[in-house]
Amino acid sequence: MATAVEKLYDVFSAPPPPVIEGCPCCIDTRGVDVLLSTPLRELSGHALWRYISGAYLTVGGDRDFHYLLPRIFELAAFSPFEIPDTEIVLGKLERARWTTWETIEKEAVCQFVDAWFDYAIEQDLRDAAEDWLVSSQAESVLCGAAYAGMPLSGWLARLFEPRSAPLLADLIERYPHGMSAFWEDVPGGFEQLSTLLAQGSA
Repeated sequence: MATAVEKLYDVFSAPPPPVIEGCPCCIDTRGVDVLLSTPLRELSGHALWRYISGAYLTVGGDRDFHYLLPRIFELAAFSPFEIPDTEIVLGKLERARWTTWETIEKEAVCQFVDAWFDYAIEQDLRDAAEDWLVSSQAESVLCGAAYAGMPLSGWLARLFEPRSAPLLADLIERYPHGMSAFWEDVPGGFEQLSTLLAQGSA
C-alpha cells in the first residue's frame, strides 16, 4: 500500500489549482478554501469528504480532482471513518472519465485499487479474528471498482484463496439482501459477484 500511495503522489503531482469552482449556492458550504491553503498531505478527511461528496455534482472539476486524488484515496483506504463510502470515492473516477486519462495515471490508479483490495481483505480478516465479526471493507472496494467500470474478475478470484474463506462465507451468508446498498447502481458488477457466489468459482 505504501508504494502504491507514493506512486499516486508522484504521478499526480501538481501545484494547487488557483480556485475550485462550484455551484454558487453550494460552494460556500464545501470549505474549499482550506483545500487550497493547506499542504496536500496535511488535509484532513473531514475537509476532503465535504469536497468529494459533491465532486462533479456541485463542486470541482478535473484539475482539482487530479490534485486532491492522492490524499483522498490515501485517507479513504487508511481512515475510512474520516472518508466513508468507498463506493462514492471510487465512483468519482467514472465521473472524471478516468479511462481517458494518460496511461501512467490509469496504471497508478489501478495499482492502488489492487493494493487497496488486498489491504481491505487483511483488515476484514483482522477484524474477524479480533471481534468474531467480518467487516465489509473488501466488499466496498469491489463495489467501488464496479462503479469505476473496472473489471472485477481478478479480485473476485482472490475471494477463493484459502486466507479469504471467512470473507467468502460472510458474503454468502449476507447475499443478497445484506449486501451494500450501492450494488443497486452497478447491476453488472453485482451480477459478476452473484455468479461467483452461486457457482462457487470466479
